[in-house]
Amino acid sequence: MSKELKNQIRNLQKELAEIKKDQAVLRRQPCQGDSEIKGKDGKLDELDRRAKAINETIRGLARKRQLSISESAIRGNNKSPSSNNSS
Repeated sequence: MSKELKNQIRNLQKELAEIKKDQAVLRRQPCQGDSEIKGKDGKLDELDRRAKAINETIRGLARKRQLSISESAIRGNNKSPSSNNSS
């Protein structure tokens, strides 16, 4: 499960990098007139919303992955003493 979460996080980070690249390109483009400015602002707002959603998803998956790792470490520690007591 931890490996799956790690892959999901990596894919989302790649998607986030693409969004940031798109934002940078969009910001560099010159605008002529109010309608182009409004269109550009709308696109930037949409990219910002997507980036925020991806960041929240990444944080949630990272927490879930860390919890999974912690639980498996706790299980591993619990198994060791019991195997020593049975000897």
